[in-house]
Amino acid sequence: MQIDKEKLLLSLSKMEQDKLDELLDLRDDDSFDKQWLDLYEKCDISTKAQTKELFLSLSKLTQGHEICSYISDDLELIQKARALGIESKFLDYLESSYEKGIFPHIFKEDKNV
Repeated sequence: MQIDKEKLLLSLSKMEQDKLDELLDLRDDDSFDKQWLDLYEKCDISTKAQTKELFLSLSKLTQGHEICSYISDDLELIQKARALGIESKFLDYLESSYEKGIFPHIFKEDKNV
């Protein structure tokens, strides 16, 4: 997976704190949250992905906003799921979003973003 870090950083740098909060709230929707948790359970994550540099950049940019942890967790989940050979539309959605430099926040199973 190739993350478009510059585009992600640029996108998040333009957002106010309340917009970042709104994105996180959208991830609480059952269509996103359930898929994320199902994939997490399949992966049995026990090691951290190499996301420290991106996490630190995002943390400075967003003034330590909670969204940085979500991104780090997402990247860890993608890495572990791919290493285990797990295939799912949700995993494809997460990976595709980050490859485009977009923070994933809405998942509709019948649509591929």
